[in-house]
Amino acid sequence: MTWLFLSLWTILAPPAPDPADPAERLELASQESLQGNHQRVIDLLSNLLVPTSQFSTEEEEIKALRLLGLSYWFLNNPAEATSAFTILLNRRPDFKLDPVVVPAGAIVFFNELKTRLREKLQEIERLKKEEEERQKREKEEAERKLQEELRRNAPVLRETTVINQNYMLFNFFPLGIGQFQNGQDGKGWMFVGLQALTAAVSVSSYTYLKYKYPRGLVPRDELVSARQIQYLQVGTGAAFFALWMTSVVDALVFHKPTRTTTDRRYVPGRRRLELYGAPLEGGGLVLGVQGEF
Repeated sequence: MTWLFLSLWTILAPPAPDPADPAERLELASQESLQGNHQRVIDLLSNLLVPTSQFSTEEEEIKALRLLGLSYWFLNNPAEATSAFTILLNRRPDFKLDPVVVPAGAIVFFNELKTRLREKLQEIERLKKEEEERQKREKEEAERKLQEELRRNAPVLRETTVINQNYMLFNFFPLGIGQFQNGQDGKGWMFVGLQALTAAVSVSSYTYLKYKYPRGLVPRDELVSARQIQYLQVGTGAAFFALWMTSVVDALVFHKPTRTTTDRRYVPGRRRLELYGAPLEGGGLVLGVQGEF
């Protein structure tokens, strides 16, 4: 009883709907072709190729056109077979049918059509090669322009050298001026700090005593503290002058007639104009414009 029910279900059950995906329908059509169901192949593939191909790759389209053309040939419909094979040869002029799996009659039919279309196929092949060469030239030209633009705009290392004249007189100034002139900024800031500190303490001590004891008369009970402040004033003042002399000696020892500074930086390599100025030996200034092109 069970087998009878299954048999009736198999006969009466509706057939499974065709797959919607073009690749799946192509695979199903290939299986139907092997089983000789040529009308089924036509039903599966014809609406996927006309009016436009719905396949995602050229290989799938070529395979579908081959199956469609052979199916029409098997059903003795040379007009539709010619139409399918013509589209196939337009896509791929050098296409050949495999004699191992394709009947000799279909191969003769296909080769005769290929002979009739030879001139057209040669023209298609020529145009295809010209288009490939054109695209290649355009790609090479675009690459050449890109490389040229990159070279033109590539950063350029610019080195600027400035020669500064050092004056002997500056070595005798306080606050590390001689050190700064010699390019010894670390020493210069050290002398600035120490000399400023000792000068400030000495001046502050003197100012305090001057305003607290304007007539120079110090009460007996304040003699000790006043004397200590006076010692601080004299000591820090002496320290200021000692540091000053030290900075003078150091500046004289390391003095050079000129000091050269070099600045290196990358600048955009673009065409540009720049305004520049240069002093004249007899006095005055010359202005000009310089650029890179």
